[in-house]
Amino acid sequence: MKTALVTGATSRLGERIAHFLAGRDYSIILHANRSADKARLLARSLAGKGVETHVVVADFADQTSIAHFCGELTARFGAPDVIVNNASVFEYDFPGRADPEKLAISLAVHVLAPFSIIEAAARAKKPDAQVSVFNILDHKLLNLNPDYYSYTLGKGALMALTEMWRRSARRDIRVFGLLPGLMFPSGPQTDERFLDDSAKIPTGRATPPEHVCAAIGFYLDHPDMPAQLLPIDGGEHLLPRRRDVAFE
Repeated sequence: MKTALVTGATSRLGERIAHFLAGRDYSIILHANRSADKARLLARSLAGKGVETHVVVADFADQTSIAHFCGELTARFGAPDVIVNNASVFEYDFPGRADPEKLAISLAVHVLAPFSIIEAAARAKKPDAQVSVFNILDHKLLNLNPDYYSYTLGKGALMALTEMWRRSARRDIRVFGLLPGLMFPSGPQTDERFLDDSAKIPTGRATPPEHVCAAIGFYLDHPDMPAQLLPIDGGEHLLPRRRDVAFE
């Protein structure tokens, strides 16, 4: 049976992706940090449907924890066939009022962890195996604004990592970048404000998380397709904004 790793598997999008891949007959490795209990509940739910599921807990803000996670991952499971780097830290800061600690955590979670996981998989994979990696980015990287400064810097570095893997000409490790737009209420948004902000998107609605899952499924169904960057945001990245949509 093929194996899929989903980091940040208890987030709203991560859980949807885990269910989606489980429905495609992957055994699922759920990564969690503070939500370990929720991950175990998700694992039991998937196991109840006949899905082989494992939970691995690690704090990606800590470099030692990342190294331990990668060692345990490849020792127990080898190289996953699918890797979804979804773990994230979304905390507000702004240029001139930024916190270096937030940047350090953002770079660890958004860059060092995916970097280390992909490198570990590259070393552990069998010569004839293909690994498909999906880095969950953010549509704002295509239309920058200064809100969530440290978060954006981390995601921007992850996009650079994605692009360099894309240009490495390796066909056995495909590294895709998915750039979703507004999907769920976040930050200061109330449910009412979320609906108002969703109406500002060209399609007039927030991005359904099922669209991200569908993109992953499409690429998995086409193993000869080279890796690429794909915005999934209803055209939001094409609109010029000086601030995050939640602040306009």
